[in-house]
Amino acid sequence: MDPTRIVKWLNDIQGWLEPPGCETEFTAQPGNDCTCCTVGIVHEHRFAFYYWALYSSERDKHRPLPALITLDSHDDVGVPGEIDVEDLDTLHLSNRTELGLFAWTRLRRLNDGQILPALYLNLFSDVYVLMNNEEDREEFLSSFEEQQLKDRYGNVHTVKYYQQVDQLMQNLPSDIPVFLDIDLDFFAVDNPAKDRLGSEILRPDDFIKSFLSIDGPFFGPLLKRIVGLTIALEPKYCGGLLNSLRVLDILNRELFDGTLCTDDCKWRTP
Repeated sequence: MDPTRIVKWLNDIQGWLEPPGCETEFTAQPGNDCTCCTVGIVHEHRFAFYYWALYSSERDKHRPLPALITLDSHDDVGVPGEIDVEDLDTLHLSNRTELGLFAWTRLRRLNDGQILPALYLNLFSDVYVLMNNEEDREEFLSSFEEQQLKDRYGNVHTVKYYQQVDQLMQNLPSDIPVFLDIDLDFFAVDNPAKDRLGSEILRPDDFIKSFLSIDGPFFGPLLKRIVGLTIALEPKYCGGLLNSLRVLDILNRELFDGTLCTDDCKWRTP
């Protein structure tokens, strides 16, 4: 590979370079037609970092930092010792091509380490991780302990894990905006008959629809606080592409009028 040629290609890009397979939807913020809410659809979960950083670089600095609420079947927070501080300190958040390349080539390719780098950069206040883990409560708490990270400015951020929506809502401050991140494998569970990657099965459609209902227990209290949304397809952890797209279709129907990635898409009104 010729590095000089690669640099020339990057310099000749018309516009900017997003991570592979990303789709971007610009729609009005729920309950506020004057403010834009970006919806980023990503194939691999780590690419959500690209949209988080874009929001941070463009947000109104007079508004409080949003909390990140992430739904997942895996712990994608990351390991503090694996944060490349030099990479992050020199990252230009306002350069979309640089952000796209960073998310693609510098974050962990296992897609399980994008949250701590975001906290180090002070992109969010705190993180609330809702997992679809159904193990015993005490076992869950011992496996997923609350952790704290100091960012590059010295601020301390907290990561908390939850199994139930009501537990999360009780601990979420009521006066801060929310950036929502949904890994669609949150709605998939292991197949007891086939212990291998790609054999996961989806939860029943009724469960998915109820959870994603625009006026349900999860979205109802959050809707008007949402400032951004990232959706990770992650088909290999949903039991295949058809399963992933099936959940995406339900999400689209429950949350939006019109189809994502079209000009007439907007958040549904409860």
